Amino acid sequence: MKTLDTAWSPDETESIARAFVILGRTAFWVQFVFLIVVGLLSVYMTSVTGWRAGAQNVLAFLTLALPAFTTWWCWRYAKLGRALTTASSAEPLTGLLRSAWIGVWSGTLGSALALLSLFGAASALLVVMLANPQVGIQVSPATGGATAYTISAIDAVSIMTLLLALTAELLVVAISLRLVFVMMKARRAEAA
Repeated sequence: MKTLDTAWSPDETESIARAFVILGRTAFWVQFVFLIVVGLLSVYMTSVTGWRAGAQNVLAFLTLALPAFTTWWCWRYAKLGRALTTASSAEPLTGLLRSAWIGVWSGTLGSALALLSLFGAASALLVVMLANPQVGIQVSPATGGATAYTISAIDAVSIMTLLLALTAELLVVAISLRLVFVMMKARRAEAA
């Protein structure tokens, strides 16, 4: 029976390396494009409103630290796959599994944070829309002691940012789980 740190056959090594390179590159470029779009949206938000955009909108852009990490982590998947093809730097199965599980957990954490922020943004929009039950989007001026209720394009930008971040994080979870599956399948095949 093969232990976690014994050598792989050349076919197993090639299959796992190919999976790490292809899936790592795919996830990296998809996340990189999403981060560029989110960056452009945040520049637009700050140029239109400054930092008066509200706590929930600013929080949506501050949660980009984790997607930036997972983007780098996917680049690392491709790097590990390329290194796996050279016999001198081939990493044992435990190291590759650890890397894949870090991707799973960081992507899951990013998804959970994005979902919480998305629920907050959607709830704020719902409160404003329920306070103004007219058809369409109503902008209510402040009269007397009441506060003004508005729905601006920045709110939609914030929600779009969260959706893009959520999509990118779920992609990392899916690809990381696929890498774990590929490695475990190779391990089971060798054990049989």
